[in-house]
Amino acid sequence: MIKRRYILLGAIAGIVGIRFALSSDEGAILAVLRKRLDYLQLDEEGLLSYARDLAASHRIASVRLRWVQMIGPLYTHFDSLGRNPVAHSVRHGEERIVSTYLLSSDFFINGQDESRLVRYLGFYDPLKACANPFARRMA
Repeated sequence: MIKRRYILLGAIAGIVGIRFALSSDEGAILAVLRKRLDYLQLDEEGLLSYARDLAASHRIASVRLRWVQMIGPLYTHFDSLGRNPVAHSVRHGEERIVSTYLLSSDFFINGQDESRLVRYLGFYDPLKACANPFARRMA
């Protein structure tokens, strides 16, 4: 009986390890955006570009993003967890990803129109003096 338990625990640990190794930061970012912004029409190429840019910026720990993608289908039900530290941490990370995407897109430029296609313009960096690429310096 004890050997069966160890075999079962080893198999579960192996599956978790494989899922973690095969997960990617970009996949987790895409999952968050599709879950939280399901009411908007999102440009797929822009989503992929944003996911690559955010993953390259290393603003969110890669381990956390990989855990989100690893749990996969369970992630969609995290809203029903209520109030606990894990759910709060997940929602905080989601809000960081979503708010940066919306600031990086034309969503606010177009007056927050939910009926229009949201396109990714370029990665939003609050440390830049001006995020508008067409702005010119006043003489």
